[in-house]
Amino acid sequence: METLRSLDTDWIDRRTLQEILGVSKTVAWRILRFCGASDGPGNALVCRRLELISALERLAQSEACDRELRRRSRLEHNLASLLTTARSSHIQVAPQNRTIDLVSSRFGKLPPGIDLSPSRLTIDFFGTEDFLEKIGAVVFALQNDYEAVSEFIEAAENPAVFS
Repeated sequence: METLRSLDTDWIDRRTLQEILGVSKTVAWRILRFCGASDGPGNALVCRRLELISALERLAQSEACDRELRRRSRLEHNLASLLTTARSSHIQVAPQNRTIDLVSSRFGKLPPGIDLSPSRLTIDFFGTEDFLEKIGAVVFALQNDYEAVSEFIEAAENPAVFS
């Protein structure tokens, strides 16, 4: 409000309101429409500065504003709870000292015990931790070398025909 009061202009357009409030074009447009804006030069949406300030002050003191603030507070609380729950349910796939190796897995350097042929993937593992590491290695190798894996599998499906 103080920024709006300090402006020298009598008219506020969408872009100005967008920059002052740090909102999107759509939100700024909706606020202006709600506050009684009209079409200005070049079809720009404009509102008298004093009318905009007055409408925003009325809105800030309304029950609708209080409801929206309470709703947003509940939403923030619920999202924070979800984030806490999501963080607590993460499973450690590899010990900290081996995560870089895991994330850097490549198609040509899969760990021992992983055998990939054009039609079969075999993983030998010993325990849950070893299983998670090897599955993770396969997933990251796919992410890091998708084209190489795809070419390897596709070459077996479509062998070159020599005549």
